[in-house]
Amino acid sequence: MGVDPTGARDFYAAVFGWEFRREGSRGYHLILLGGEIVGGLGPSPAGPRFGSAWSVYLAAKDLDAAQLRAERHGARVLAGGVPAGGNGRLSLAVDPVGAPFGLWQGAHDEGVVLVDEPGALTGAALHTPRPGDSAAFYREVCGAHPSTERADVPRWVPSFGVRGTGAFGNRARAAGARSLAPGLFADPWGAVFAVTEPSVAG
Repeated sequence: MGVDPTGARDFYAAVFGWEFRREGSRGYHLILLGGEIVGGLGPSPAGPRFGSAWSVYLAAKDLDAAQLRAERHGARVLAGGVPAGGNGRLSLAVDPVGAPFGLWQGAHDEGVVLVDEPGALTGAALHTPRPGDSAAFYREVCGAHPSTERADVPRWVPSFGVRGTGAFGNRARAAGARSLAPGLFADPWGAVFAVTEPSVAG
């Protein structure tokens, strides 16, 4: 999600070849690759103060119960039970260490369809200054066992598949991205993402 959706669509179309399909009237777009859903892009339900960032959503069979568990374990809810058209409901929160995250209760069996291919999601890592505390929180809230990396800035970082990280880096920097570390980038609005060679060739 970003503060400049038009610019973000242009950037990610250039670096990943994504296409976008508008959903509803609130500026939300499905992200498509080869006609398959790989994500979504739109304004934050929490408003502009949330800035520009990738949000990682964790599946919840019962959104209200998961949100309540998150609050009981120290999370701060920014937006709760927000309808996403006919696709489901979501909540946005900040975990006790300071990483924003989402909870998603889908109305359909399928969400993101394409994974582990170039241009698609290959995983997500939780950057946190306190890996043990962060991992314990997500286990208690939704039974997740996140991959954690020790870092000063707490945040979830999605990873997308590419063919050749070096060539991708050149393309991303030409489009306005900044390299933060090998395989780690910030888009022109500051949203951080990673790239990796996918385990399955697309």
